[in-house]
Amino acid sequence: MRDIDALLHSLVNIDRKSLIAILISEADAVRQLVNAARQRTASQRAKLREAEQRAARLDRMLSFFRHGDVATGMSHRDIKLCETVAQKLRA
Repeated sequence: MRDIDALLHSLVNIDRKSLIAILISEADAVRQLVNAARQRTASQRAKLREAEQRAARLDRMLSFFRHGDVATGMSHRDIKLCETVAQKLRA
């Protein structure tokens, strides 16, 4: 899985529609990982929780870029990151 912050910063030179498509693709990949994971060991359960949190984070970011809203539960760090990327998209 790619680092979300690095991914967003690498996408500032594309249009909003392409950014959303890439984020949707990334979120889908994480959801597939979550759905395929088996919860047999503590390590596997931890990886599953990580993937679920990542999917939720991506969903909140997608909401920001689709609707311009700050989603419930969005961290201040993610709000700042999304606002920075949005400003660069407009430039």
